[in-house]
Amino acid sequence: MSAVDKTLLSVPTQQASDVANGTKRSGTVLKESQHPLQPDGGWGWVVCLTSMACNGTVFGIINTFGTLYVAMREHYAKDDPNVSFKTSWVGSVNTGITFLMCMISSILSDRIGIRLTGIIGGVLACIGLLASAFVEELMLLYLTYGIITGIGFACSYAPSLVILGHYFKRHMGLVNGLVTFGSSVFTIALVFALPVLLDAIDLKYTLLFLAGMAVLLIPYSCTWKPIFTKDNLAVSQAAMSTMSIEMLQSQCHECCKFTRTFLNVKIWRNRGYVVWAVSCGVSLFGYFVPFVHIIKYVNDAFPGNNGSILIMCIAITSGVARVACGKLADFKCVNRVRLQQAAFAIMGVVTLCIPFSDSFGGLIAICLIIGVCDGIFICLLGPIAFDLVGERSASQALGFLLGIFSIPMTVGPPFAGLLYDHLGSYNIAFHIAGCPPIIGALIMFFIPRTKPTNGSCTPI
Repeated sequence: MSAVDKTLLSVPTQQASDVANGTKRSGTVLKESQHPLQPDGGWGWVVCLTSMACNGTVFGIINTFGTLYVAMREHYAKDDPNVSFKTSWVGSVNTGITFLMCMISSILSDRIGIRLTGIIGGVLACIGLLASAFVEELMLLYLTYGIITGIGFACSYAPSLVILGHYFKRHMGLVNGLVTFGSSVFTIALVFALPVLLDAIDLKYTLLFLAGMAVLLIPYSCTWKPIFTKDNLAVSQAAMSTMSIEMLQSQCHECCKFTRTFLNVKIWRNRGYVVWAVSCGVSLFGYFVPFVHIIKYVNDAFPGNNGSILIMCIAITSGVARVACGKLADFKCVNRVRLQQAAFAIMGVVTLCIPFSDSFGGLIAICLIIGVCDGIFICLLGPIAFDLVGERSASQALGFLLGIFSIPMTVGPPFAGLLYDHLGSYNIAFHIAGCPPIIGALIMFFIPRTKPTNGSCTPI
């Protein structure tokens, strides 16, 4: 480690705390107030860059599934009357597993380390996409592309968010915006690349190309060296006594031991976090429907137009909104919860309006607005979690939240595909998809007001 890195990662000492709170471990004295400081720079910018690439890889592939959806629909189930429903499940299982397993990924990050969890994710994602390239049955894609790849994405994505809190505090909102901007950049690139690849080398080798992108998650993860570890996180006297009581209880109640050891259940006693998690979960029932079905909708309603352009429009404005909103969220006067609430409400309204557009240009305008709302929503996930539960609980808070996301994001697109198979139109599907974000926005009024004291998180 260089001298600069040692300076950035140094831990301040307080001799007064040594005397008052002396607790020996390995010949040293741990102090209650001994906290490693986020460097807000240095190696953190490398972490920011690799986290951005990780987010780009994961969500670039997820967001452009609509392009693969059309190819899979033609390749695997041409004559099946429920082809839209069955093919939608491939991407939905992948998205759902990605968010569901973020709960496990956050726990693994705490137990075995952020870096190792990310490496495991890269290996699994690569294996899943490689296997998908050689699958001949649509149902097997649920396992390879859906479950295996989804688990890999989860093990890479969740640590990429958590590691940011180790290196940034004052610029946390901006850094979150930059990192999540990666998904927009990769989505735009894949919007252009995937149709060309599908035409030139077919679905099999396109999946092999995506597997090559996934393997790069391994070197990205190698850069995520955590600062906050079990050895340097401060533990108060009250917390120590609580842990002792819980240890005694766990000896009497073995069924509770796993929960207390591996899961941070205290976050579920935080009213603000619970309401926020419920509202986000409700909102996402219709969130992913346009990403999966908008291209097929364009092929039906506006033949001759390129539906992939709409995904590109969403990605462009989403990327701009993530950076702009990230910087905006660093101001103390900005209420991050209300900003995200407004994004949900607007996104619900414009999704409802998709069938009312009588021109392709109108759809472009709608997708531009959807992209802005998407950028605001994604950018604020990390900062709001830090605001509500604090930096120590943020890892599992994000993991549980993303796990909740898995249910609505898995159910939404197949339900829209089922409606299309039976009604022959996406109109009702988009009308229904617009309602959950509006309902979720209304639920967010019950979140207690939080006032960030810095650009990163609110001390609890």
